Amino acid sequence: MSLMTGEIGALLRGGHRFLVAGHRSPDGDAFGSALGLARGLRALGKTVDVYCPDPIPSHLAFLVEGEEILRELPGAGRWDAAVVTDVAAPSLMPAAFPSEEIRGPLIVLDHHASHEDFGDHVIRDIAACSTGEVVWGLLRDLGLTGPSAVPPAAARALYAAVVSDTGGFRFSSTTAATLRLGAELVEAGAEPWPTARGLFEEWPRPRLELLREVLCRIDFAFDGRLAIIEIDRELLGRTGATDDMIDGLVGYGRRVAGVEVAALLWEQDPPSETGRVRLSLRASGDCDVAKIAGALGGGGHRSAAGATLSCSLAAARARVEATVGESLGGTVRGA
Repeated sequence: MSLMTGEIGALLRGGHRFLVAGHRSPDGDAFGSALGLARGLRALGKTVDVYCPDPIPSHLAFLVEGEEILRELPGAGRWDAAVVTDVAAPSLMPAAFPSEEIRGPLIVLDHHASHEDFGDHVIRDIAACSTGEVVWGLLRDLGLTGPSAVPPAAARALYAAVVSDTGGFRFSSTTAATLRLGAELVEAGAEPWPTARGLFEEWPRPRLELLREVLCRIDFAFDGRLAIIEIDRELLGRTGATDDMIDGLVGYGRRVAGVEVAALLWEQDPPSETGRVRLSLRASGDCDVAKIAGALGGGGHRSAAGATLSCSLAAARARVEATVGESLGGTVRGA
């Protein structure tokens, strides 16, 4: 079933120059779906600029493939429309994104269940395993209907988006349709092993040092139903790790038997009482972490969500424990 409206189709078919970006602090789905869309639109004869002002995480660098990624936008730039991928709220838009008079109408492509209403046109499919799947459907609606019509580089980027957001086809969002999508992307040129190696296997040594410390820091509450990991700036500095190397570490808390919710908290700024703390949540049971994140000002999916808290790390932990406790129905006790 096509989710593309006539207005979106007219914009993408009639326009000539587009600006494409994922959300700030890009992950595999945001970055892969943005690259896949850009490369697909170019196959249709369009001129596309990809904008990503944030550092590209080391485990996503293999997707660039010589692509020119704009870290700053040209002052004289003008586009017929802008498309953002995997962006669930205006607060997640990339920094210094241009105004409408420069960028043109804004098209939002997303798959999050919790989504703030913004943008001029929205395609949101909460049944999709990833925004990469949404982009694949959009490109098919635009006429790239066969494997030979899709640039292999676009297929590789979209496959990485799908693999990233499904945890390598392991998460509950993986369905028969997801596996068929993966097969279609492989037929179009995606390569499973290089993708898996890039996303999951090739770790910089500082990330391994960080993991070693994190495994010693996992704490538990609510009789082992909540696993908590805290990462402060001192730990990052001591191990030499960067913020992008934190991605995925919350999953180690979820692997522990009996854990229903895993929470990872890490400081974004030098420690202070008003420092910003990012929260990543994962569920392994029936607990809806999107509701927990929503109560803390964030959002996401039922089994994977996040938020940003404007407080100290200690205060953030207390807020998270209290909010998770309301969902789990218990008092804070260790394992």
